[in-house]
Amino acid sequence: MAKNKNQKKEIIDYYTEKLQNAECIVVVKPERLTPNEVNNFRKKLYDFGGSFHVVKNTLFKIALKNAKLPEIDGLDNGMNAVMFTTEDYVNASKALKAFIEETKEEKDPRVKIVKGILNGELLEKDMVEQLADIPTVQGSVAMILGILDQAVAGVANVLQNSVQSYVSIIDQAFKDKN
Repeated sequence: MAKNKNQKKEIIDYYTEKLQNAECIVVVKPERLTPNEVNNFRKKLYDFGGSFHVVKNTLFKIALKNAKLPEIDGLDNGMNAVMFTTEDYVNASKALKAFIEETKEEKDPRVKIVKGILNGELLEKDMVEQLADIPTVQGSVAMILGILDQAVAGVANVLQNSVQSYVSIIDQAFKDKN
């Protein structure tokens, strides 16, 4: 159904606001997805401060320009959807990667990544896919704590061995004097 000018302006304003508030956006081409699949994905994204919307291509391009963000090639034809994330783009990207795998039919993905924008910078498809491979904050903290734990344990062992060696030397010295 055709939209009048006021409706189009409201949609452009809505997209522009989403773009300005988003830390990361990813444009995808969805094919043959069921409403249940899309709604389940939206629920997962909500936990990470994300949302997923099918967009009107021309209106979305105008919103990109209004938000002073780079133009995304591939918005000219067909259905496109956008994942907006305002908080945890790493976990949202992991959820998108899982969604692509879940909806894949044999070797034919039904959701294809087009491009993305992270903090105002255009990301090519392969760069967007790499976002899902970045460790999460919790994962990074766990790795750092593991490294610190090993370092502290090593220092404790060295100190304990030094004290034992010192005591052994003094003990031997006393035995030699007697």
